[in-house]
Amino acid sequence: METVDGTGMVVLAEEPLALSSRVLALRRLGVVLRGAAAADAALVTELEAGLQALPPAMRHPPGGPLELVLHDESSPLGLGDGTPQRPDWSEGRSRFHLYRYAPSTEHRATLRLSRLTDAESERLWRRRAVVHAVVQRWDDARGWSDTPAWRRLSGWQKPFERPLVWKEEARITYAGAFSRALGQRSASLDFVTFAEELLVPVESLRADALPVDDQVRCQEFSKARALSELVELSGLGALPSRGACPAFDEWADLDALSHFEVLLVASTGRQPESLFGHLLLRPVWREGAVPRGPNFERVVQLVALTGMESKGLGYLVKGMTGGYDTVFLTGTLGDLSHEALELEQRSIRRFRLRLTRTEDARMLERVWELERRGYMGYYFFTDNCASALLFLLNGALEGGRQVRAPGTLWVLPTATLDSLSHVEVVGQDGRTGPLLEHIPDTFESTGDRALRSYEAREDALSALAAHVGSAEYARLRELHATLQSPEPDVRRAGYDALPDVVRAVLASASPGESAEVRERLHAYVAHAVRVERAAVDRAEGERLRIEREQLLAVRVPVQGSAAAGVRERQRIFENEDALQRKLAVLDRTTLLQEALATAPRRPPTPEERRILVRAESTEAAFTRATEVQGTLNDGEFAEVDPVAFLEEDHRRKVKSEAAWADGALRDSGAGRTVVSLGVDFPREGGARPVVSVRTAGMAEALGDARLHGFQPSSELRVLDGELSLEPRWGVPRLLASELTLVGYRTLMRELPQFRESRWDSLGWGAEARVTSDKARSLPNRASVQAEALVVLDEGARFSHYTAVGVGGLATVHWSQDMMAPAAGPRFSVAHRTGLPGSGANAVRLEAAYAPTWRVGDEHVTHEAGASLQVEWWLGRAGPFGVLLTPRAQVHWEGSLAPASHRESLSPSTWWDGASEQRLALGLEMR
Repeated sequence: METVDGTGMVVLAEEPLALSSRVLALRRLGVVLRGAAAADAALVTELEAGLQALPPAMRHPPGGPLELVLHDESSPLGLGDGTPQRPDWSEGRSRFHLYRYAPSTEHRATLRLSRLTDAESERLWRRRAVVHAVVQRWDDARGWSDTPAWRRLSGWQKPFERPLVWKEEARITYAGAFSRALGQRSASLDFVTFAEELLVPVESLRADALPVDDQVRCQEFSKARALSELVELSGLGALPSRGACPAFDEWADLDALSHFEVLLVASTGRQPESLFGHLLLRPVWREGAVPRGPNFERVVQLVALTGMESKGLGYLVKGMTGGYDTVFLTGTLGDLSHEALELEQRSIRRFRLRLTRTEDARMLERVWELERRGYMGYYFFTDNCASALLFLLNGALEGGRQVRAPGTLWVLPTATLDSLSHVEVVGQDGRTGPLLEHIPDTFESTGDRALRSYEAREDALSALAAHVGSAEYARLRELHATLQSPEPDVRRAGYDALPDVVRAVLASASPGESAEVRERLHAYVAHAVRVERAAVDRAEGERLRIEREQLLAVRVPVQGSAAAGVRERQRIFENEDALQRKLAVLDRTTLLQEALATAPRRPPTPEERRILVRAESTEAAFTRATEVQGTLNDGEFAEVDPVAFLEEDHRRKVKSEAAWADGALRDSGAGRTVVSLGVDFPREGGARPVVSVRTAGMAEALGDARLHGFQPSSELRVLDGELSLEPRWGVPRLLASELTLVGYRTLMRELPQFRESRWDSLGWGAEARVTSDKARSLPNRASVQAEALVVLDEGARFSHYTAVGVGGLATVHWSQDMMAPAAGPRFSVAHRTGLPGSGANAVRLEAAYAPTWRVGDEHVTHEAGASLQVEWWLGRAGPFGVLLTPRAQVHWEGSLAPASHRESLSPSTWWDGASEQRLALGLEMR
């Protein structure tokens, strides 16, 4: 019978017979109550309510009777913890243990329970206990938690699935990403504890116990969907749909979502530390009734949260050993532009993800979830922005599709783009194609825009020569030289004189040509100001770097440490209701500037003071340039349409990018293999056949046109090795081997007005490699070399170039019996000529000469070598691309006869040495 207490709550007054009937009804479902559990009416009520939360077909657990035992001892949440003192299961999965309820101090388990009374909390956990036991049985029988659909959401890894993974563990390390601590032990416990929370949510006890946006159904979209789909596919019924989630629904704006883009923050081409690039994710919405504005568009950054820590040895060690956390930051395109395009001077290439509409929605859900709970250990080589992007994406793909990481020991951002583009999908347009498509409209850094404007300014200046007076043109040319001065004060004075020069040039044009001259002058001034803008952005980056070093040199605790930043973010995102009323500052540059404004710092050094003063002068020059441009636009250039100028400039930029992309190779230079067949002409003996295999972790040459690669101005080789074999009956004979550990060259130089030393007008290169050749007296050799590169000629995007290198070489020669160090200068020539057709088609010539002196020798050893290689793209054969690389090589090594002996010798015999030649035809398939 029922009674009503003083609070209005309905209380069931159970008779012994009624209670026994209910216990018997539970037994028919396979749930057997033993001892005190069968006599506890309140417990039986909550167990019944817990079973009611399951779909009807799930209420009878598989695997035989499920015994529930209630102990007199108390335990947090009334549940066991798996220890011998408080077991949760015994007799295998036959008996599940319950305890007297006690409050828990576990933060995550009680986070959403703050509005419940102790009595309500006890009722909640009794219901969750039976759900836990029953779902665990079903998971054991059906293996739900072992499916990729579940494991990929938290990144569960089995023992030895990846290097240094000795036991089952999740890539997500944050306790707040799991329903309670027990869920961090295994994928199965993660599944079961999440089922507790989803099927018996806090609001099932009291509707107002939790704001709607904090409810688990509005926080864990991916896990809820995975659990629901697994249950439904097993034929056990369906779970209720999630319903409305106001905060997420407004944030996601799914009706206006257009697509997702992967952004590659590319290398500058001159700074090797930026070579490997950085990946981001950009959701793109269609413009609605309320314009967003480009600077307010969202960008998802996948970064290590390093805070204000000093970038020394400890910083590098922590970055390689998991000392930082990878986090998912939702910022704005304006913040990204300021950091990447302006301060770091790195352009951003764009690629579209061809996802289905439901996958687009799931991607937004994953971003929402991972921004709040997606904390993973950061390891520079393996767990970085690229692997984080794959982690996010794989949790959203449908149909069992998965994008595999491009490597185990090294996950490169550019190689990750390769992996994405190798996945074939059917897009929303019904067309089959790669998952990733290039968008020929790069977000251009102010530095790259300055390079383009530098050339456009020269074109505009040259075009004026035939339309204006010679004296006025000479004056403009003189001013042009002033505006290219490395000294900002000189450039500022040039801008002071610019209006008078423009007026004089305009006045010298004939009436019929004045409109064209005006447009050319407008373009000249606009491009000059763009170059000046790059200068002020570079100066701002230098100023921030100096202020950071001043701050860190004091060595006092400051706000913004990595660990403090992680804790603060986790605290902010725990309460969705409070979060929606708080603007979280996610821009790292802003955080840095705030810390710099209040923290103690050391005084600047004399060199730093010089740089800071120069930065102020650069800013003043830019300010003056924009003032002059504004005055001219309102006056002499008032008839020029500035919008039309910008549109035409953008059209030309996109057209140039599209033309380059059409001829470029899609894949990066990661993971290359080339097999060559040829013939050698060794020092001794006749010709012999040779087979060589060349593999490279990374190999991109100067001038390479690759959609997913580095800048064509740069060359990078990492673990690039070649093994040469002589085929014969039985085991082939090893002839020689060479391995470039790391090599880098760049032909990128600074613009004239950015050059502070002669070094800025040169390219440079460095290399470390090991070789072995049995034909040498000392067969093994390790060498390190560095050089400055003088660029004699170059084409657009370095499709052709000629460069001369001057540098030094240090080597160590050895055999089993002896070792001989050597050193000397090194001279080189590098040339590339582009061929018709694909941008990959080219002829390359590389030649080098190095006279070295070995310790212990009385003479100098001269070494020279040259190679001529043709690269010809044959196209794609099914999924593979084919590159043909015929090559001719020659290598000579010898010494010069002593001067005392030359009189008795003819000049043709002064040189004593031997040469080797090779002709080979290489084939690369990707």
